[in-house]
Amino acid sequence: MDIILRLKNMNMKDITLQRIAKAIARWFFFDIPHRIAWALPLKFTVQNKKNLLKYKDIHKGKRCFIIANGPSLKEIDFSLLKNEITIGMNRIYLLEKTNGFMPNYLVCIDIPCQLKQFWDDYNRINIHRFYRWEARKFFGEQENLNYLRHGFSPQFKKDILKPIGVTRSVTYTCIQLAYYMGFNQIILIGKDHSYNISGKAGTPVKSDGAETNHFIDGYYKKGMKWDIPDYLSEELAYRLARKAVEMEGKEIFDATKDGKLNVFEKIKYEDLFLEGPHINSEKQ
Repeated sequence: MDIILRLKNMNMKDITLQRIAKAIARWFFFDIPHRIAWALPLKFTVQNKKNLLKYKDIHKGKRCFIIANGPSLKEIDFSLLKNEITIGMNRIYLLEKTNGFMPNYLVCIDIPCQLKQFWDDYNRINIHRFYRWEARKFFGEQENLNYLRHGFSPQFKKDILKPIGVTRSVTYTCIQLAYYMGFNQIILIGKDHSYNISGKAGTPVKSDGAETNHFIDGYYKKGMKWDIPDYLSEELAYRLARKAVEMEGKEIFDATKDGKLNVFEKIKYEDLFLEGPHINSEKQ
């Protein structure tokens, strides 16, 4: 059903021969050794799954903030998060230099544009990290480093010991991880869902070093590659996430300032820290 929904919502302009060829190669050829390694009781695989099991319901009944990398983060008061549990993504660690903020957890699944281009950074971070399973050959076994295996379907998965739902969105991976950790309330910030570039989804582009799509200038250095986002695929995944989370009586909100994503209930970031009832959402 999820694949049918994706096809129905797909923008035909985004379907290119190059994109189809890459998908086929990834799913049916390059992925085979990774699929086998995840399934076999190899020492590395067994230990990784044991590590992941430690996070099961570790924060049961609590709330968390999932922090994306949008420019709206420039207007966020991060001091309010000092007593909160936070899951950051990609290069959110750069905030440590500017305002001393570092999330409790870091998630990154983009190997070409993130994990390989900024390998030195991702290799030095010492907080709890979750990288894509296929990246294990670049980082190996490290303390507090865990690997997540993605399947071929975007279907929301509640158990990260099995292949989880896949899209190009690291935010979607973060939501599945937050669910596994037992959070009752998940709040997104910095998910602007709006890039100042046009073109076919998934098309690689070279950075000019002056993009304004992230919370910090020079996020990508000149000549580095990044991909045009696939908004429709992301939105499908987020609808699946909202349905799965709310069916369990949990909540998910979007506190991004002026964000363009319209899947989750909106809430004002500052209201989350008021005394008494802190949910003052505007229904979609």
